[in-house]
Amino acid sequence: MPLSLAARAAALVVSALGVTSLASAQKTTGSIRGVVIDSLVSRKPLGGALVEVVELGRVATTDAIGAFRFDSVPGGRYTLSFSHPMLNEIGFTPPDRAVQLGEGIDVAVTLTTPSGEALYRRLCPGIREPATGVLLGTLRVAGSEAPIAAGEIRGDWTVSTLTPESGFTSRPRVIRAATDSSGRYQLCGVPTDVPVLLRAMAAGVEGPPLELRMRDRVFEVRHVRLATSPAGTGRARIAGRVTSGTTPLADAQVLILGSNRVARTRADGSFELDGLAEGSHTVEARAIGYARERRLIDLAADRVAPLDVSLAKLPVELAEIKVTASAGRAGFDERRRRAIGGYFITGAEIDRRGAVRVEDLFRTVPGIRIEPASATDYRILSYRGGTGFAAVCEPTIYLDAIRIPLDPESGVTLPVMPEELDGIEVYPGPGTAPVEYRAMNQNCGVILLWTKRGRR
Repeated sequence: MPLSLAARAAALVVSALGVTSLASAQKTTGSIRGVVIDSLVSRKPLGGALVEVVELGRVATTDAIGAFRFDSVPGGRYTLSFSHPMLNEIGFTPPDRAVQLGEGIDVAVTLTTPSGEALYRRLCPGIREPATGVLLGTLRVAGSEAPIAAGEIRGDWTVSTLTPESGFTSRPRVIRAATDSSGRYQLCGVPTDVPVLLRAMAAGVEGPPLELRMRDRVFEVRHVRLATSPAGTGRARIAGRVTSGTTPLADAQVLILGSNRVARTRADGSFELDGLAEGSHTVEARAIGYARERRLIDLAADRVAPLDVSLAKLPVELAEIKVTASAGRAGFDERRRRAIGGYFITGAEIDRRGAVRVEDLFRTVPGIRIEPASATDYRILSYRGGTGFAAVCEPTIYLDAIRIPLDPESGVTLPVMPEELDGIEVYPGPGTAPVEYRAMNQNCGVILLWTKRGRR
């Protein structure tokens, strides 16, 4: 039956009211979207973070680029909070963010952690020394990942100075922190401009040295794993390659700091280190003419940890004149027999001393001193180079007649083990070395290292 005019009019009114109600509802809701940035640990957008609108109890997870979005949010004032497992692990709760949402408005926000400076003030009250920061992390049992309570993390470094009055001096510095019931630790006053040697201790067990570099950052995170029982000893393994860019480096050394474990790379740059203890370690790769590289690595029993390292080539300073045969290894015995101005250590003496590192062989050489350059490095210094500042200098070192360039960070890095050496010549003063090894503008002494493979 056709509707009457009145009925049709009423239907139109109801329909209009419905449209108006829907439009009104659409205008009263908006959206909150944004991105979460981690400025402390990863220093990039934070994926996998949980963002909550506290008053509504609504939660969203950020995507791979740190983005999140809440739709159909009524107008009003809200509190946004966020968390992430990486931040929870170090016991850090980011500050909340207040947001005012108007009706039908789309609001964009950026959620960030505080700056490192702000966090340092919050965690480390008192006056902050220049070039220092704060280190946070956890201490866990290697293998089980159980937190270690009542453990200790110690940081060691060396402050070196060179003055005309006192010459070269070094002063060791140490800071300590205990772990809480969750295994967390906090070290304030960590230097940001020099390497720091970390050691973990718990239940009478001391872990291997771990080199940390803050690299001028005020805040850093390092989780440490310590083998507290002999169960995982000797069952971990490292395998990888050492290259310079895309070029494989043969005969490079790969070693574990704090142990006698050393491997040499093959022609294709590959290497293996086995029989290692599980837990956190520092691996060093080095080769003649390249800047050494150190990496922190966590090892697990019965597993192979992959490690590929690329070494940067150092500027090579070659001798100004050609080294003749008489000045090479063949002349070692002749120069030793004449004993003019040099100090000589034979291969037999080197083997008899049983030194762990080459630098130790110079501790009894007249005019030469071994000074710590950092927590794990030493400098070979000559004290017969002249007067004033020139009285203390680093001698030029040759390995099988090839000049070894100085590492800009740690002085000289000697990519050779004591058992590989067949002879050493030391000339503390600049005028006593064989003329073939007196490079132009050289005002210090000379050290000549001769290897057994160089003799062949």
